[in-house]
Amino acid sequence: MLSISSSLLRRRPSNSSALSTVSLTPSSDSSNNSAGLRTPGGPEGSPCSPLSSITLTPPPPSDLTSRVSPPTPVPSPSASGPPALHKRYPHYRLGKKIGTGATAVIHQLKLTTPWPNWLPKEMIPSGPSSSRPSVVIAIKAFRKPDRQETERAYRHRMISEFCISKSICHNEHMVQVFDLVKDRKGRWCTLMEYCSGGDVFSVLSQVDLTDQEMDCLFKQLLMGLAFMHSCGVAHRDIKPENLVMTKDGVLKITDLGVADVVRTCFDKNVRPSRGKCGSEPYWAPELFSSPEAYDATKMDVWSAAVTWHCIVFRQIPFLQATRDDPQYEMYTSHQRSAKTWPPLSKSGLDEQTCLYGMFDPNPVTRWSIQQCLNNPWVQSITSCHHGYTHLGEKHNHHLQPSLKKKKSSLFK
Repeated sequence: MLSISSSLLRRRPSNSSALSTVSLTPSSDSSNNSAGLRTPGGPEGSPCSPLSSITLTPPPPSDLTSRVSPPTPVPSPSASGPPALHKRYPHYRLGKKIGTGATAVIHQLKLTTPWPNWLPKEMIPSGPSSSRPSVVIAIKAFRKPDRQETERAYRHRMISEFCISKSICHNEHMVQVFDLVKDRKGRWCTLMEYCSGGDVFSVLSQVDLTDQEMDCLFKQLLMGLAFMHSCGVAHRDIKPENLVMTKDGVLKITDLGVADVVRTCFDKNVRPSRGKCGSEPYWAPELFSSPEAYDATKMDVWSAAVTWHCIVFRQIPFLQATRDDPQYEMYTSHQRSAKTWPPLSKSGLDEQTCLYGMFDPNPVTRWSIQQCLNNPWVQSITSCHHGYTHLGEKHNHHLQPSLKKKKSSLFK
């Protein structure tokens, strides 16, 4: 359990007994309940980056393609699957494990010359090729399908996640995805950007954040979600563990395993999503009451609000957004009356307006991400660029190499 120092949580109300006593704890990986892939694309004027050169073939008939609207073709590699890692990148070296979950394990992957043509120029070391150090990226190896998932459904799920991730990764706040391969064990693997600053959950447990640094993390999350939603994609599993930091303090959204394409270039409105996915403490109320059809972009807004609470208080506000949870019941009673919820009691009026809008139990009236970015409080937040604000202030909301080796003193 996380012990919380009141000196670190400057917004924390003096009446701490009114807050949830549930600590922020890591949750298991999302249930892979994503539906069939749709072609991503935002409204007119905001197209997404094209997918890599993959042949389009109709998707196999499976439960994964049953949608509220008809499925669209799914990009697919050859019949034998993606290329072998050791054949495409013969000079790679597998590095240390940096993450593990219910569906995948992530390692560092070190590449040496000749560099692949997709490698961003800023990642290529300078100097003579003979003396250049290796380039470190990340490789996410997916566990093989269990008995309840067919090989065709598993294949479809792997391709769907890769194609959605690849099509919207060209943004500062999205983890870059490079390639889809198979390792020597026959596991499907995604090659992606390595973010050495740790995930936000680790940051919260090891770094003492100022109010300005907390706000900066939150605003970067909103900017990343705004980009995703403009491309017609909803994440559906926003939480601190799925937000990673670069060595320069740039927040990036990762793990699109249950992401859903909710609007194509032919749609004027958001298509409804269905199916429960993600982690229960971050679910919006409508996922408990009507999981068969909901607006996944509004779910992201709710999850982002819960993540804000985690960043500021190092606690989830409630276990689940239902009447069975006393903390949620307490929130709704405050929200309906004079809006006196204790976690927001020390916030300014604009901040309260924004967060109450995000925590609105009604998805119809709940704020959109763009409304949040237009809020005066959010606009006043000075977000950093590569660790520094435009005023030259240094933000330290990511892990430093020396910190990673220390055992967190926040855990008991």
